[in-house]
Amino acid sequence: MPKLCKFTSPTDGKPLYVNPDQVSVVYTFKGQPPDTIIAFRKDFQLGVKESLEETVRILESAAGTADN
Repeated sequence: MPKLCKFTSPTDGKPLYVNPDQVSVVYTFKGQPPDTIIAFRKDFQLGVKESLEETVRILESAAGTADN
């Protein structure tokens, strides 16, 4: 089973778990306040409380450990 990455919901602060193998893109939506969005394929997007840089670091770290 792949290692899941833990993020925080921006609305209620509850944990969100993401499989890094299924992530297709991570970006920042420039609203007020700006939101970090994790997209899975073209149909599903998930907003997280973490910054873009922190989100990418967490996903890359999990992907790096999955190869070992």
